[in-house]
Amino acid sequence: MNTKKLAETIILIVIAIIAIVFLVFYRPVSLWGDTLYEPVYTGSMEPAIPVGSVVVIKPVNPETLKTGDIICFKLSEPTSITHRIFNVTDEGFITQGDANNAPDLWTVKKENVIGKLVFTIPFIGYIGYFVRTPIGFILLIILPASLIIILEIRNIIKELKNKKPSNNVHDDAHSIEKP
Repeated sequence: MNTKKLAETIILIVIAIIAIVFLVFYRPVSLWGDTLYEPVYTGSMEPAIPVGSVVVIKPVNPETLKTGDIICFKLSEPTSITHRIFNVTDEGFITQGDANNAPDLWTVKKENVIGKLVFTIPFIGYIGYFVRTPIGFILLIILPASLIIILEIRNIIKELKNKKPSNNVHDDAHSIEKP
C-alpha cells in the first residue's frame, strides 16, 4: 500500500471515530433503545470510575435497587450524578461517592433515578468534553469535514479531466446506413 492510500485510510478511520464520538455526545443520549451514556468529570467515584470516563446506564425499576448499586440520578437539570447507594430509605436513596468520606447530604427520590451503571468506558469522556470546546470542535469536526470535502472535490476534478470530450463529431443517431 503506497503512502497516499495509507494516509487516506488513516484519515477515513479518524473521521469515522470522530463521527461516532459526535453521534454519542451531540444527539439525544438514548442509543440502542434505552441505553444512556453520561460523561464523568469529577473524581468522586474513583477508583471505580476514573475522571474522564463515560458511564453506560440502563433504566431500572427503582424498587429493585439495593445498597452497593451504582446509580445515575438528577438533582437538578442538566447535571447528572453517578454515585453508589449507601443506604435505602422509605424516602429514597442515600448515596455516596467512593472517594468521599461521608454520604451525600441529599436523599435521591426514586423518580430522580436515571438508571443503574452497566459498565464504564474510561477516558472517552475527555474526547466528548474536548469536542464541546471551540478548538476541539474545529480540530475534530470542522477540520476533518473540510479535508473530506477537499479530497472529494479533488477526486471529482480528476475524474472530469479523465473524461475529456473527444473531438470526433460523429453522432450515431444521425448517421444513416445505406444498404
